[in-house]
Amino acid sequence: MLEPESTSIFLKYKNALIAIGVDFSDESVIDVIENCSYDLESRFQAIISYWCWLQKQQQEIVDANKLLLQAFYQEWKPIEWKDEFLKRDEFKSPAEKWWEQARNIDVVKNLVVDVQDNFWSGGKVIFGTPSGKLLTLNLSRAIDMTWLEIIEYYEQVAGIKIEQYPGRLILHKAPSP
Repeated sequence: MLEPESTSIFLKYKNALIAIGVDFSDESVIDVIENCSYDLESRFQAIISYWCWLQKQQQEIVDANKLLLQAFYQEWKPIEWKDEFLKRDEFKSPAEKWWEQARNIDVVKNLVVDVQDNFWSGGKVIFGTPSGKLLTLNLSRAIDMTWLEIIEYYEQVAGIKIEQYPGRLILHKAPSP
């Protein structure tokens, strides 16, 4: 596990690194980050600024994990770092992107309590029920589902039938089969 200072640095750059292709389920990536004793932020900035430079050149990173390992082993430093790099839309977390879309779907936005990213990768969607019970759905699964499938999932798991009318939702206990 990361030290508190390293954790805050990791969380600051995590979404950008995921967006450029770093896979945090790869043990070698986790290992090199956890064992980095200095300049963690510089390594992350170097990779991200290199990616931004490649984008301007209309080129792609072939293997982001390999690049990250190289940056750590060769102790890369950022050449032209700008904090504004982190504000790019493509660097939003999967949870942020999903929640932005879900807010536009009346039924879904009224069922969702929270959308969370996990520390290294993944996340979950948290739904609330009329009784106060919380239900979760794996974020990667939710991303792959249509809005109708998400509503149907909620109805099935919560035992609720949803009726939608202009300006309101009515939730009923689902009839027994």
